[in-house]
Amino acid sequence: MPLSTPLNMVQLHPDPAALLRFLAGQGQHHAADSDLGYGVHAWLAATFGVLAPRPFRLHLDAGHRKPPKLLAYSPHGREALLDQARTFAEPAARAVCPLDEGLAVAALPGPEHWQPGRRLGFEILACPVTRRARTGVERDCFLREADRAGPDAGLDRAAVYCDWLAARIEEAAAVETCDLAAFHLVQQFRQGHQAGRHGRGRAHLVRPAALLRGVLRIVDGAAFHGQLARGVGRHGAFGYGMLLVRPL
Repeated sequence: MPLSTPLNMVQLHPDPAALLRFLAGQGQHHAADSDLGYGVHAWLAATFGVLAPRPFRLHLDAGHRKPPKLLAYSPHGREALLDQARTFAEPAARAVCPLDEGLAVAALPGPEHWQPGRRLGFEILACPVTRRARTGVERDCFLREADRAGPDAGLDRAAVYCDWLAARIEEAAAVETCDLAAFHLVQQFRQGHQAGRHGRGRAHLVRPAALLRGVLRIVDGAAFHGQLARGVGRHGAFGYGMLLVRPL
C-alpha cells in the first residue's frame, strides 16, 4: 500500500442467523469452521468483491448479550464499499447485514500522525504459526520452538508468542510489554487447500488462536501505517492479525 493511501476502519454488525443461511447456501458447514474465519471471508468477498476489507476481526459475545461486531481496515471509503455491494453483491450476502444503515467507516490518521517514540496500547488476535519455505507446511510457532529447544527447555507459551509478534513488527514498532490474554485451538475450514496427492479440495485444519495485549512504541510512522494495513502474520483474510491500538 503506498504511503499516501488513506486507511479507514470499517465496522459491520452481521446477523448470525443470516450469515449461517448464506454459508449453507454456499455449501459450507459452519461446524467445521469454529472461528467462522472462512465463512466471514466468503461473505465479505461475496458482498464487496475485490474491495473486501482485510485484515478483519470478528467480535462474538459469548453470552449473546451483544450482536456480533466486525472491525476491519480498508483503503476504501463508505460510498465505494456501498456502491460495490449495491451493484454486485448476491441477495443472500446483502441480507447478512443492512449495509445502508449498518456500515460505518471512519478515516484513520495518516503516516505522519504515528510519531516515532509514541507509546500505544495494543490488542491483536493472532494466528502464531511459522511456515517452512521448502515445504510450505505451517505449524504453531510454540511447538516448533519446543522441538528445537528440547523437552527440558521449560518454554513459556506466552513468551514465545510475544517474541513471534515482536519479530514481525520490529521495523514498525517495538513491543515493550506483552501478555497472552487468551489462547485456544480452533478448527478451521479452508476451501482449495491441498486435499491430497491427487487434487485440491476442502481441508479441516487445527491452528492456534492467541489474543495478545500490551504496550508498543512506534519506531517508524510510515512503516507502522503500513503494518496496520497489512496486518500481522498469516491469515489476515480469515480474521487474524488486525492490530488494534489505543492511547495509554
